Amino acid sequence: MILGIEIDNFDVFDKDKAGILIDDFLADKEAGSGLNALRGLNALIGRNSTGKTSFMGCMAFLKDTITQGCAVASITYGRPGFANMTIDITRPSEFKVFFKLEDVKTGKPKYIQYELAITSNRFKSPVIDSEKVILVNYNGSTREALTILDVKQGNGSIINLEDSDKATDIGVEDEHLTALSLYGKITGYRDFVLLYKEISQWFFCSFSSEEQSSYYYEGGAPGGHKHLNSTGSNVGNVLEYIRMENEEEYERIVNEIQDKIPTMKRKKNLPQALKESPDKLFLYLLLLRDNHPRSTIFIETPDKDLYHDMVDVLSDEMREYTMHNHYCQIMFSTHNPYIIETLSPKEIWIFERTFEKDEGDITIRCAGADPLVMEMFRQGVGMGAIWYGGHLDSKTEDND
Repeated sequence: MILGIEIDNFDVFDKDKAGILIDDFLADKEAGSGLNALRGLNALIGRNSTGKTSFMGCMAFLKDTITQGCAVASITYGRPGFANMTIDITRPSEFKVFFKLEDVKTGKPKYIQYELAITSNRFKSPVIDSEKVILVNYNGSTREALTILDVKQGNGSIINLEDSDKATDIGVEDEHLTALSLYGKITGYRDFVLLYKEISQWFFCSFSSEEQSSYYYEGGAPGGHKHLNSTGSNVGNVLEYIRMENEEEYERIVNEIQDKIPTMKRKKNLPQALKESPDKLFLYLLLLRDNHPRSTIFIETPDKDLYHDMVDVLSDEMREYTMHNHYCQIMFSTHNPYIIETLSPKEIWIFERTFEKDEGDITIRCAGADPLVMEMFRQGVGMGAIWYGGHLDSKTEDND
């Protein structure tokens, strides 16, 4: 689970933060419980062009950099190259992500911050500038930051706490690859494997986008698929996989989803019917029933094209997903007050922009940081009504 993110000098962000970082956590005497950290369920709201889509795009770029390398990440999925994504090419683009992870060995929470800086060489090609992994270490009753990976321009040190508490010198020959991508795949480096697995399981959902594949019209490759892809175009393959694995589980999942979507009850040959007429809500509900849940699911406007009562169904299902999977979370953007009606102020993040310059004028704030909003919520006013009433807009916008 991500507790906080800071992005500096990349896309439209110039040292902008959502949630908390390790310094905030260590400074808080209640171990983070009183801070506005990112939660299991997070709604990103704000006017058009305030950075919500860019925020998810930055996270997708970070994942691809760690799993594929920064050179590949800069040009895949239509990206225009790193030099065109950084605000100031003369200084590094930096990412800081603070995690709460489940220690597989002890079952207890483990707090880790990952830091990555990417810069351009003289040919404007991206290279890894620096990288850190910082662990919250408990020394009796005190908490302290312990840097277990520190690499600068390919050279640095690593501490494998499974082996000893002493640093070992390391080097990364390929300037496009992160050290995490290497040590995160080696058995025995438990903290790095845990962190790499967390990031590699981020899922960027495009069920509501217009980039649906031609699979529905031309037919897809046969065979079972374990997971849905980003557009949901392999839904038939996933249903086939579930049925082949466990017929009873297949019937249970399908019946559960059909009970929640009235139009689904009339569809008998489900895989074929979905290929002919894909149902986005069905895709969401199937995704949320994956036996191997994603660490973080990013969704842009999941309520798009859904009737209002189906928005309620989706909202309830997303909540249930995060309650059943304590270390998993969902981040979604929306313009619809219906879908946030049951959320708390601490689960809503407001993106604002002055538009005084092309980049770097974004602010991200938690609705839970506003005392008036918190008091209205405590008095029983839903967040959808609070938003519709204009109480989530900044004072600057109110005066315009």
